Amino acid sequence: MNIRLMLLVATSLTLASCDTPNEQATAVPPEAAAPADTAAEEQAIRAQVARWHDLIKAKDAAAIAQLYVEDGAFMPANAPIAKGRAAIEQNWAGLIATPGFDLAISPEQIVVSSSGDLAMDRGTYRLTVAPDGKEQVEIGKYVVVWRKVEGEWKAAADIINSDLPPGGG
Repeated sequence: MNIRLMLLVATSLTLASCDTPNEQATAVPPEAAAPADTAAEEQAIRAQVARWHDLIKAKDAAAIAQLYVEDGAFMPANAPIAKGRAAIEQNWAGLIATPGFDLAISPEQIVVSSSGDLAMDRGTYRLTVAPDGKEQVEIGKYVVVWRKVEGEWKAAADIINSDLPPGGG
């Protein structure tokens, strides 16, 4: 019984080794795929962030919503999640309509995947509002997950949260 088992194992190994060169000849090694130019992609994302900042200054909620993928999500602090462009536009419209509204975004780190189709943008923000005539400033941080869609970087998920303690400090 042991001899039969050993012959079966030997035969299996022999057959497997005979097949290996054929597989290697047709397989594409992972290093053969051209890696993305992550530095160029990072600059493209930074350009989108600058555009986003310009649209915030222009208070153009409709154009801001177009910076997101269709099923994107905006997750502002102390508010429900806005899913999809219509909800995102509505959320941004409410935010930018706040008296005294001003928002500055500062990306600190942008990491692009080696495939060049996903990226993470982490940074800080400074929000100023004056809903009752008295200026209030909030400083916080954000993370945006970017996805490349038809050659353009779009926000898939955007979350912000304040550095202030619960209750506004």
